Amino acid sequence: MSPELEEDLMRFTKLVLAVTCALAFGSASSEADTVSAMSGHGWPNHFDSCFGSSWALMQNNCSGSVGSQRLLIIPAQAAYWGYNSVIAKAAGNGSNGMTNCQGISAWTGSDGQSGISFTSIVSTNMATAPQWLNLGAITVWPGGTMHFECFVAQGGGRVFSVDFQ
Repeated sequence: MSPELEEDLMRFTKLVLAVTCALAFGSASSEADTVSAMSGHGWPNHFDSCFGSSWALMQNNCSGSVGSQRLLIIPAQAAYWGYNSVIAKAAGNGSNGMTNCQGISAWTGSDGQSGISFTSIVSTNMATAPQWLNLGAITVWPGGTMHFECFVAQGGGRVFSVDFQ
């Protein structure tokens, strides 16, 4: 093999290696987007007085019958096409109530708004210790909207945040 051909082959090999590394390590962001529960609101009453916040978390401070819950909506904006992992950090009330969460993405077009993707509905146990709820994947268009619906246990159930990546 001629020295020129060897040199061209070496350059080509380096270029292929550089492109492969760029695609493998630099094509997607590995950072998680985190939305604090405090950015959420009650539903259907936007100013639900049962929810109290402290730093990032929202807590259901109202009492109720065993198993009763209040709906907390946490809105979010998508930066990417879908997320492979959505995790909510939440807790039960410590005695007889669990908190559960689900992610929903929406698309608005000329014919109105419709749901695109729904994650699993996942529940905490009754403990007050923060628990990670793996909601799974969600499909959403870049710039599209998604929100997280958490039914928060009466008398102390909490939601801390939602992470998606």
